[in-house]
Amino acid sequence: MHSKLIIIAKQHIKKNRSSKNIIVRWFAAILESLWNMCQATIRVCTDKEYRNDIFMKVLNGKNVHQTTPLTFMNRYPKIFTACQEYFKGREDLKILSYGCSTGEEVLTLRRYFPNSKIIGTDINKQSLNTCRKLQVDENINFIYSSQKEIQKHGKFDAIFCMAVLQRKPHDIAAMGITNLKKIYPFEKFEKQIISLDNLVKPNGLLIVHFTQYSLLDTRVAHKYKPLGNYVQDDYTTPVFDRNSEIIKNPNPQKSVFIKLNA
Repeated sequence: MHSKLIIIAKQHIKKNRSSKNIIVRWFAAILESLWNMCQATIRVCTDKEYRNDIFMKVLNGKNVHQTTPLTFMNRYPKIFTACQEYFKGREDLKILSYGCSTGEEVLTLRRYFPNSKIIGTDINKQSLNTCRKLQVDENINFIYSSQKEIQKHGKFDAIFCMAVLQRKPHDIAAMGITNLKKIYPFEKFEKQIISLDNLVKPNGLLIVHFTQYSLLDTRVAHKYKPLGNYVQDDYTTPVFDRNSEIIKNPNPQKSVFIKLNA
């Protein structure tokens, strides 16, 4: 009964938003705003993931890319295997999992690179708390994702940036958005790619997979060449160009890049 009354009230408010009476429209708009504020407040109080998402955007919005912590073990086996083959015979690798979420990617990388030093980094402190409870060896560390903290660990032979440099791609697709300038501009993507480039050793790998933009459109593209034909062909949501405009019928984007020894 209570929920039925709420539905009726919401329908009545929505109907009056288009009233010819300006006072009725104004009052309906106020009620709708109050309702939305109440709903948001309730969700912040009861939904831990949503609350963390909001706090990240408010307190560290300039550094936030993807906001969902979704991940699972061995998510990209073809790419992991390709990188394993590239480094075959190397035992002294230093690897960065950029945007490691709750740690499944780091645990996966340990299987492919059993003797490497692996750093997992994330901006989501809730996810990092989960990572730090994992049973890992002494050559795995989890740190907060800031350029200053990452630089303390030196340069890396491989950086995995998987499903990080994007913003709610399924929502973007559902809403039919054709320009990301106001939501997740190309310039923000490019700035992050340049920061990652500064951390990659010559002949090292930079893996940028499941993203709305292409590394090959950035100012550091000339420093890299693709490894093989590994692409994000199973990325079914829209991709965009350097002007943040949607690309119609795009070719699958390359994902694995070798840094040239220039």
